[in-house]
Amino acid sequence: MSEDNGHTFSIIKAFLAGSIVGAGVALLFAPYSGEETRKKLAEKKEDACKALKETTEQVAKRGHEMLDEGKKSIESLKSEMSKLVDEGKKSISHIRDEISGMVEEGKSSLKKTIKEELSSLEEELADKKTRKTKA
Repeated sequence: MSEDNGHTFSIIKAFLAGSIVGAGVALLFAPYSGEETRKKLAEKKEDACKALKETTEQVAKRGHEMLDEGKKSIESLKSEMSKLVDEGKKSISHIRDEISGMVEEGKSSLKKTIKEELSSLEEELADKKTRKTKA
């Protein structure tokens, strides 16, 4: 889009420059008196200055519009990135909580298994002592 605007403004500038040069050449070769020629040149100069001023104002206005659009895009991207970061933090927190829960379950299960194994070994030892004392 900006390439189209740049191309359009280049065409406008070329048209204005051509108009000015063409008007100047036409006036120089026109069959008018010096005073009339100067008067017409002054009028053409004023017209060209007005056209140039209008074009400059349009370019500046469009530049400001594009700058504002760019600022809005950046703000939108900032907002999107902030949302994504927040979602990522929530996901990481959720995963961390799940892993912590699994680790705690594993610890409890391991403690239970160790206690059961110790109890079983103690029973076996007690049985062996009982058999040894009977024998």
